[in-house]
Amino acid sequence: MSFGETANIWVEFNTYEALFWFVLGAAAYVFSRSTSLVPATFVMFSVATTLLLGVTDVIEIYTGGFLHTASWLLHGKLALVLGLVVSVVWYLRLRWYV
Repeated sequence: MSFGETANIWVEFNTYEALFWFVLGAAAYVFSRSTSLVPATFVMFSVATTLLLGVTDVIEIYTGGFLHTASWLLHGKLALVLGLVVSVVWYLRLRWYV
């Protein structure tokens, strides 16, 4: 699949977005294994959040998006975005106060 060839641009966008979240989660996990400066609970929370965002994008690919399906997907995405915000705040607190 190359960019611009699919009939539905949202399917293509969600494919690349899911790939982005999966790569980001895997990279964060690999990086965290190489250093002991970051608490394991923070790493697992952040990695799980990013990987679950990738899973919700894959679900969107097959269901047609969260606006066309049940509201559980929309609520799940909102909860995961909140999880990203929590991860950023947690990281900033670790960086400034530890």
